[in-house]
Amino acid sequence: MKIAYIITLPDLGGAQSHVYELMKGVRLSYQIEPVLITGREGWLTQRAKELGIETHIIPDLVREISPVHDWRANCEVQKLLQEIKPDLVHCHSSKAGIIGRWAARRCHISSVFTAHGWAFTDGVPEKKRKVYRFIEKMAGKWCKKIICVSDYDKNLALREIPELKDKLITVHNCIPDTDYRKDWSKYNPEQTLQIATVARFSPQKKIKETLELLSTALQKGMDIHVTFIGDGPLFEANVAYAKALHIGSAVTFLGARTDVEKLLPQYDLFLLLSNWEGFPISIIEAMRAGLPVVASDVGGVKEAVVHGKTGWLIPRDDSTLLQTYEYILHHPTEFVQMGQNARRAYEHQFMIRHMLNAIVENAYF
Repeated sequence: MKIAYIITLPDLGGAQSHVYELMKGVRLSYQIEPVLITGREGWLTQRAKELGIETHIIPDLVREISPVHDWRANCEVQKLLQEIKPDLVHCHSSKAGIIGRWAARRCHISSVFTAHGWAFTDGVPEKKRKVYRFIEKMAGKWCKKIICVSDYDKNLALREIPELKDKLITVHNCIPDTDYRKDWSKYNPEQTLQIATVARFSPQKKIKETLELLSTALQKGMDIHVTFIGDGPLFEANVAYAKALHIGSAVTFLGARTDVEKLLPQYDLFLLLSNWEGFPISIIEAMRAGLPVVASDVGGVKEAVVHGKTGWLIPRDDSTLLQTYEYILHHPTEFVQMGQNARRAYEHQFMIRHMLNAIVENAYF
């Protein structure tokens, strides 16, 4: 069986990591031949080529809405599908999801779409929500299954586009295990609490708010340090903002890294404040490393983080974050237990085999 995987951008991120692990997994475990189609060269194309996976670049497949580029991309994808003749097309990300499903339909090839968070989710501006809701209502008719990465996203789709209810399934993001995890026997609650955030510097992630809350925590005498891992369009602006807040000694910006699995066990706590989410892979990476998680209670986050057991869920307005810091600093035994609980939760729910089996059995065949 040959499957063409289409995603708009190849840059390192949650959706790209998901596609990489999916292609690698189905190739090894199910003898499926994956083919990658994306808009340009990048992290994902490099990793795919290292595995010997056939890769194709469609330069007109761009993230921004562009009638000219989008029309050309559609024609190019159709032509490519006719050449490679896949048995199935699996689309990821909004733009590739629209173009890929339409091209597959025109070529009489079955398709599947994975929604890595809906563009009409809560927290997205209303005008944008209406446009994408209309588009997904149309595009959803062109494929046989729509994979939601959380029950939250599935329920959102049931509410907003109920016409597609028979196509919707939930498959949580899962990741392969590593040898890197937190050694809690060496944890010293008397030392500075080391916090890690893995996120793209974009409007979706509340980096500015995180910096402001860090500043307030320091003013209250809390001994904490936050390290940001990732980059994005707002990276430089937030680095400058940290300097303006005079918190340079309590914050580190590492930029984009490809060794996150090695870095995370060096920290004590994982933090992710967001305006909206689907089902963040970064949270699963933290749980795999054995870290307690503090995250905004948005999207499908609560399906990974069990409040009071594997971490803490923070309201969208971030109102309880400082109290959570206080609790952690004064309850080291419970804090360590939460890290151990997070690791066990990963082992029971979010190992890669769970995702592969669910997608292959429920969406491919």
